[in-house]
Amino acid sequence: MATGSFIEMFMTTFGWHLYEIVWGIISSTGLAYLPFFAVIIDNVIKPIESQEAKAAAVTSLRRLEIDIIRLIFMMILAVSPYMTIQFGAISYTKACQADTGTPGETIKAGNSGTRFDSIFKSNLLNNQEAKAPPWFYIVMSITGGINDAVIVRLPCEINMRQAAYEMSSTNIQNPHLKRQTERFVKECYKPAVADFYNERRQLPDEFEINDIDWPGSKYFNQNYYNSAYAKHQVPGFRFDKNRESDKAYVSKDQEGATPEYGYPSCSEWWNSPQGIKAGLVEEFPAPLMHKITTWTAESSLEAENQAIRQMLKNEGPEMTKGLDISGNGKSSGLDRESFTDAIYDVGGSIIGTSGVWLAEVLIAPVTYAVTQMAPYVQATMLMTTYFLLPWVLIVGNYSWSTIKTATITIFAVKFWTSIWAVADFLDNKLAQVLSEASGNTGIMGFFDHQNQLMASMIDIIMLGIYTAVPYYFLQMLGWAGEHGASAPTSTTSAMTNEGRAAGQKGASIAEGAITK
Repeated sequence: MATGSFIEMFMTTFGWHLYEIVWGIISSTGLAYLPFFAVIIDNVIKPIESQEAKAAAVTSLRRLEIDIIRLIFMMILAVSPYMTIQFGAISYTKACQADTGTPGETIKAGNSGTRFDSIFKSNLLNNQEAKAPPWFYIVMSITGGINDAVIVRLPCEINMRQAAYEMSSTNIQNPHLKRQTERFVKECYKPAVADFYNERRQLPDEFEINDIDWPGSKYFNQNYYNSAYAKHQVPGFRFDKNRESDKAYVSKDQEGATPEYGYPSCSEWWNSPQGIKAGLVEEFPAPLMHKITTWTAESSLEAENQAIRQMLKNEGPEMTKGLDISGNGKSSGLDRESFTDAIYDVGGSIIGTSGVWLAEVLIAPVTYAVTQMAPYVQATMLMTTYFLLPWVLIVGNYSWSTIKTATITIFAVKFWTSIWAVADFLDNKLAQVLSEASGNTGIMGFFDHQNQLMASMIDIIMLGIYTAVPYYFLQMLGWAGEHGASAPTSTTSAMTNEGRAAGQKGASIAEGAITK
């Protein structure tokens, strides 16, 4: 039986466990037979009230025969739980992936690979088996198959927004590599930036205007880095007397003494196989690098530069900024006019985009919280439906209308999986538009400040699809006369509002931090 998420996989088993428990209590106390008494009383009293005694007896007998047979048939088909849901028979296959997760005792291959494996075990409820009525077992199976069919028909593409999220949270994990990078920024990159502004150098037309905004600048690699050297020994680089920088550190009084490591040029320090760039590329997650390479129309070298650039940006401004700081940490001597012009340019850019940037900061946490919480709301609603369903069936006297409403409700809530799959696909397509709007054909378009207004609009659209479309679908079912199926709307709205409130809380924290 296919489900829409890992949490639904476990909640389905748990819900039908509870159904079987509740039905066992109802059956043992005799409450399960109340609909039979209700049918007998109705079919005896109503004909007598409207007909003669003899005619009423015939009518009552005929009606009793029909209704009793109907009750027995409904109990067998859609009320009595005797179809066992085997532990591990419920599965979840993530879209565009071949691996299928099933419940398991431990986290291992073939199971879900989540913490739910160690919590929802086969002996969760004293080794009782989860059982469901045949009708609802078939409904769940068919709906799960429909969801899978819809999702399979959607093209499999890299989730650009997810990749962007992963990129924005990728940092340097190796402390030695991080220290080397910090040294390179201080000893090579910041002096190069200071030299560029001090000497009023012009950036050639073949370079992008933001080329010098990061340590791996092509312009600096072709110019300043060739003649600048590390100020201290760099582990991994052999001392070479033929290197200009190493000659300066050889003492004439101690010609036999050789330093442990050498003083490479900034270009060598960055580009050599044992250099910083190679270390950062190795540090970057390989699957994420594959996504960037796939989406980037440029060469793999350009993809690596994009990945490193964003990873250094995640480390903070000290890794990428060095407007007026020289290599020794003192003032670079940047003249007053150049400094004023630089601040004017940077300040104008910040002021011009601060509004849309703030909007994106406030909207993004809400969108993220709602999209992450949505499958949990769905799974919880389904579990609650299974758990309370026996009482609904009894009150409805096992009538077909009650079973039909329950069937459509379960189908509608499970079909949210398809709605969200379409939302994710639409989000990915809009994300491609967002990426290409800045001229970038890859994921880096997400991080262009010119796209922040459009990114905010897309977040609002996705928030509406995730929250409004499922409710609208339930309301549409009400157009066909199934008003009972629209009942979950208010409940799920309240539960989703909690996720929205959590995101808004995070947004308010971000707003407070920005204000400070």
